[in-house]
Amino acid sequence: MGENSAYYNSLKQKRRQDTENIKSSLPLHVHGFVDECLLRYQPSTAFNYAQDILFFYKYLKEKNPICRNLELRNIPFEVIENLGPQDINEFQNHVASGHKPDKTGNIKPANERAIARKMAAVRNYFQYMVKYDYLNANPTIKAVVKKKDPEKKDIRRLDSEQVQKLIDSVENVNSASYHSKVMSEITAKRDLAIVTLLLNTGIRVSECAGLDLTDVNFDENSITIVRKGGYEDHLYINELIRNTLKDYIKNERPTLLENAEDPALFISLKHRRMSIRSIQHMIEKYGKNTGLSQKLTPHKLRRAYGTALYNKTSDIYMVADVLGHKDVNTTVKHYAAIEEEHKRQASQVDVYAPDPDEKSRL
Repeated sequence: MGENSAYYNSLKQKRRQDTENIKSSLPLHVHGFVDECLLRYQPSTAFNYAQDILFFYKYLKEKNPICRNLELRNIPFEVIENLGPQDINEFQNHVASGHKPDKTGNIKPANERAIARKMAAVRNYFQYMVKYDYLNANPTIKAVVKKKDPEKKDIRRLDSEQVQKLIDSVENVNSASYHSKVMSEITAKRDLAIVTLLLNTGIRVSECAGLDLTDVNFDENSITIVRKGGYEDHLYINELIRNTLKDYIKNERPTLLENAEDPALFISLKHRRMSIRSIQHMIEKYGKNTGLSQKLTPHKLRRAYGTALYNKTSDIYMVADVLGHKDVNTTVKHYAAIEEEHKRQASQVDVYAPDPDEKSRL
């Protein structure tokens, strides 16, 4: 149950093993940094750091003539020792140019978030090297820090009509094909429970996938989730969530189970815990069936809930707490676009125009 469940423990073990595998492919002088990441951070964060440092060393192998014919683990420390700010700038430009081809085979420039993440890992790596006297100077200090371009927030969010269409689509099992309709009917109660839960709590898809049956407490009308960062949180559920969950647990979950001892709340057609990807695929499918012009994701349902809650309460601290944002500035950043929209709407309101009802009485 919760953060100590078998599911979360297996995820942590897998991430630790994946990180150790990356470490073994890197030079010995990097191992201490990876070990410190495993001690300081959650396994998933340590894994991300290791991945980004692996990317950095692959770049060095590709660009530095000394390294081209060497295995990554054999790249000498002298290569790192001789790097200067200009070398770090060149790496940053390399990251910004992009590397992953899209579906058409074209390579698009990396977004600011991807650049910032990789540069943060490299900066932390060199800070570590200076801290433990491997290096005398940190070449990232004098390197250029790319200024963020003003973000153009896409404030297209699901409105109440679109939300209702989505719920109707799930309830009525509207599917594009006969095969899809037949398959959806088997999991109709499960799908409705998931969509209702996401739309009325704003939990992340990872938090949803990690739920065990014992995490649902109908006596207290609450669920226990494991937040991003690995800590437990308790959320209260409304009657709508309660009813859809009870219906699924009583009438459909047993038909999907192969092993009665499986702790997972949401079971797939393969008779095991639904993965994050399978929930994403399910939400995307219903979005298409609803006829939404934009691709529907679990995060858009989270955003829809956050937006609706903020519009109803105007309490940014409440929204931050319910969504599990440790820093309210994160919430402000995501929902500032709503304030801008309100300001635009306000500019079109003639506040001194006579009320239509009042005018008719004159």
